[in-house]
Amino acid sequence: TPPSWATAAPIRIFIPGNGTSSVPTHATGIPDEVFRRVVLGSGGGRCSSFAIEQVIGGSDTGSVLWSGSVVLAELIGARAATFGIVPGSTAIELGAGLGLVSIVASCLGARVVATDGDESIQPVAKRNVLLNQRLQDVAGSQSGSESNEGGQSGAGSVDVRQLWWGDVAAARALGSFDTVLGSDLVYGTDGIVGPVAREASFAALLCTMWLLSHENTTLVLTYRERKPIEARFFTMLWEQFEPDVEGTSGEAWRGEASPIAGVPESSSVRLFTFRRRRRGTGGDTPPAPYCAALGRDAVE
Repeated sequence: TPPSWATAAPIRIFIPGNGTSSVPTHATGIPDEVFRRVVLGSGGGRCSSFAIEQVIGGSDTGSVLWSGSVVLAELIGARAATFGIVPGSTAIELGAGLGLVSIVASCLGARVVATDGDESIQPVAKRNVLLNQRLQDVAGSQSGSESNEGGQSGAGSVDVRQLWWGDVAAARALGSFDTVLGSDLVYGTDGIVGPVAREASFAALLCTMWLLSHENTTLVLTYRERKPIEARFFTMLWEQFEPDVEGTSGEAWRGEASPIAGVPESSSVRLFTFRRRRRGTGGDTPPAPYCAALGRDAVE
């Protein structure tokens, strides 16, 4: 039997500035509705139902929901504590786009920074944060639970910011987090011509991941393979991070399949969880090797 979030009837909610709008119930990642309802099969109460505004026809990849982000949101709902997402924890999402993953993590109590390189998508992400805070307030009042700061179930929050991968100063200014989140982060590199340029883009992303993490940070990624060159990203990732589950090598380890009923392409979306490889003794501060590969001075 499909979970309720895949088959539930449409709901009607108040959209600021637009009056009352019908929110579609399916979460397929197909860019065909301005508002998309996402109901997590793993969730419960105030942290199970979300509404996301999309930018139909937008030029940026983050302007619509992708299956990878829906899968990651579902997995966070099911395994929040495993990923280090608990009330009072800190998390950062890279390539946040419309903000679904960050909104789910914040509902579960994390203080989240939602980042994306595309400045134009930030107003939409901020509207989604506000909209879902109001929805959670309504759900809380209907269930009789008390509202809390920001309208989030676990007193979490979302701070939407622009962040370019490889910007060492900006990443350092943000500090390190308990959890680093990302879905389909290497997709955008398909448009870069040549393996050297693509590897540089991978290094920029990994540089940012390194600077935003510490030895106890959990790196949680969902990914759907589209181009063979993307395997190089995971080979580079493997050099400085190690998986939380048993694997054999950066190229051979394929991650965990996480299919979700009602979400097209989710059967080919894989979950990867990593931590930094421990190295050095005596409290030595390790360099950020990916940043060094970019020719940047990036020692923590």
